[in-house]
Amino acid sequence: MGKLFFPAVLALLFVSCATEQPGHILTPQEIPSDIVTPISFIITDHKYKSEGRNIPEWVSLFLEGGIQSVESLAAFNGRHVFISQNEGTNFNALNHWKEGFSPELDFPRLAAARIDARFFSETPLPDQVYGAFFEALIRTASNARWSGAVKEDDFWIRRRFIENNAESETENWLFLILVSIEKPVFALQLDTVFSNTRPNPPPSRGQLAAINRVKDNFFEGF
Repeated sequence: MGKLFFPAVLALLFVSCATEQPGHILTPQEIPSDIVTPISFIITDHKYKSEGRNIPEWVSLFLEGGIQSVESLAAFNGRHVFISQNEGTNFNALNHWKEGFSPELDFPRLAAARIDARFFSETPLPDQVYGAFFEALIRTASNARWSGAVKEDDFWIRRRFIENNAESETENWLFLILVSIEKPVFALQLDTVFSNTRPNPPPSRGQLAAINRVKDNFFEGF
């Protein structure tokens, strides 16, 4: 099996992939010779490599195009997809994190992170535009008891990063956990989160108008 080139994913602990930007698979010919490309990496190993199996389609789609690409799969029609990520150089610690993942306990932070990203997509200064409501909303979403989330799959890859047009000695593992939830189930609980948010001080007239604009079109680009 040849080496696989992928754009790097910002695998931040406790961040859902809602913030991931679409990327592009690099071939050796496409790696620029005159610029540094620290965001690129080569997949040197993965969960199924020793078995001669391929990387799952959802993983490839996520690495190339982010969460929306994964949600385009027929298997997730009518469902929202969330991906929990963790990266590091200690495989055993990451595997322990993966084994301890619970949809019931861990989904609130995934939901909160994606809600956070949706508001940030409207403005780089949500605290100013939405006032205390923004922080209160994220806190409410993080503390809410979400139900209906299902762990679909998990996967890991080992990455060697490309720096200065050459393979570096820097490597780490990226672990991904795929979670989904029915869209109507998520939307109903999101409405409850909005209703239970009590900002202090209350939003101004202008802030309330901005908040309502996002609420009315929340799932556009979600």
